[in-house]
Amino acid sequence: MKNSNPIIKSGHNIVLVIAALLFIAVLIYGAFFVDGVKQASAGSSQNVSGYAWSDNIGWISFNCTDTSSCGTSDYGVNIATNGAMSGYAWSDNIGWISFEESDLSGCPSGSCTAKLSGNSLQGWARALSNGDGWDGWISLKGSNYGVTKNGNNLEGYAWDASDISSESIGIGWIQFNPAFGSVTVSSVNAPTVSISADPATVFSGNNSTLTWTSTNATSCTASIGWSGSKAFSGTEVVGPHSTDTVYQLTCTNELSSSNDSATVFIDTSTQCSDGIDNDGDGQIDFPQDTSCNSLAGDDESIPVCGNTVCEAGENPGTCSADCGGVLFEEF
Repeated sequence: MKNSNPIIKSGHNIVLVIAALLFIAVLIYGAFFVDGVKQASAGSSQNVSGYAWSDNIGWISFNCTDTSSCGTSDYGVNIATNGAMSGYAWSDNIGWISFEESDLSGCPSGSCTAKLSGNSLQGWARALSNGDGWDGWISLKGSNYGVTKNGNNLEGYAWDASDISSESIGIGWIQFNPAFGSVTVSSVNAPTVSISADPATVFSGNNSTLTWTSTNATSCTASIGWSGSKAFSGTEVVGPHSTDTVYQLTCTNELSSSNDSATVFIDTSTQCSDGIDNDGDGQIDFPQDTSCNSLAGDDESIPVCGNTVCEAGENPGTCSADCGGVLFEEF
């Protein structure tokens, strides 16, 4: 007669169940992370990508490039230069999650529009499969939680606390920087700025003209050698200059900022060292131009007798073969 121990059989069944669950977990892990931590790059039309995680519904994809499915299902979430969010994320369990303004009217409180303001997400997103008492609203910022932008990464938590008769039926916390995933914002809409000075080198007391352009900017601010809010592109005369001066311009939008600078240098060369015939006498710089007693001299037009050249202002007479004396005849 066989000896059957129900405790042993029960323990054996538990082990089998645990083993099966572990096997399924390994398959899921392999499907999502065969190439390591999931770090997807953004598509050309949407600049948010990657995966967020919910303990209740699993992974949420923010871009079709995450799953290489853009050919059959082209979706993604975008943050515009003014911070406005748009587009759709995808969950295999609850379907589309919308960041489109047209889907977000009538939110539970505050401003309904999803947007990036400063470094924080504001407003709401919504699961479009809402129904049966579940409103699908996902809050992007609360009094003790939120999603923030750190560099190119979105970090922190959003929250869905939908309930019926005080019983929570929402999807709960959504983590934007889970251990094995991330949600990132690419530099597709990042601002650019370029500035130059003409001339870049001036003599002391002279001016220069700055010229600048920018793209994707919502504001531009001058600093260091100048100040104030500036147009997105333009020109401005600056000076007069007595020292080398740096002019910096920083242009920003809700995604990031960029800066560039131009330097106006003081020309410290002198007339006696600049390689130019400043007085037109055919003599250039020291020691060829006898008006210069050193390279530091700064006036080639000083009349000097005895250099065999008649220069402006020379005398006697004027010049008489380079200042020969004037002879007077006695009567």
